[in-house]
Amino acid sequence: MSGRGAGARVGDYDYTLPPERIQRYPSERRDACRLLVVDRSRSPGGDLSDRVFSDLPDLMRAGDLLVLNETRVLPARLLGRKPTGAPAEILLLRPLPERGGDAYWEALVRPGSKLKPGRVVVVAPELAVEIVDGAAGGGR
Repeated sequence: MSGRGAGARVGDYDYTLPPERIQRYPSERRDACRLLVVDRSRSPGGDLSDRVFSDLPDLMRAGDLLVLNETRVLPARLLGRKPTGAPAEILLLRPLPERGGDAYWEALVRPGSKLKPGRVVVVAPELAVEIVDGAAGGGR
């Protein structure tokens, strides 16, 4: 990874995640979902441990800040091919109605370095996606 914050590129955060490690549905018992804990008090990089969400009250100390992310993932990942036949991926983030209704979306693309404005990804015989513009943070 080349850096954090300003100057970091979306591609700096790419990593391989095996499909079987992706949780597609919520845990039956929400407090039993997995929780990755980074303990920075033991080493500069932090020790990692696998816990469950119900352990959270035992992990918190006075003065700690808990930030909740209540965003929902939109299941809109498009797998296609560039005109060269190479695979491409488009993850739709949010519609951009100010650009023209449902036709324009902010998205993350892979491989980002190859999918610049003007490039086309064929997702299906009836569906092609044109990269129109770049967005802040490496999006399109």
